[in-house]
Amino acid sequence: MIKMDFKMPLGAVIHLVAVIWISGEPRYEGLFVWMLPFLALNILGMLLVILGKTKPGAILFIIGCVPFIPIGVIGILGAKKSLLGMSEPAPRNA
Repeated sequence: MIKMDFKMPLGAVIHLVAVIWISGEPRYEGLFVWMLPFLALNILGMLLVILGKTKPGAILFIIGCVPFIPIGVIGILGAKKSLLGMSEPAPRNA
């Protein structure tokens, strides 16, 4: 079962909107180029979580959120919740 909190996709969408907004500003062209790889890390991290590789996916997602602080905290909290959900034992049918 996929353990992805809704905050991860929400954070990625907010980061995408920020990157699109920055790309429209000619004076921030250098910043856009610098932020694009971190957005790619967000997307790659979410894909890994969906594919069942929760720990590496959440770690990549957290790394991708760092330059987006303070709004990146939303995604970091979602990734952390996914990591915590990974450590919980699966419920057993008795």
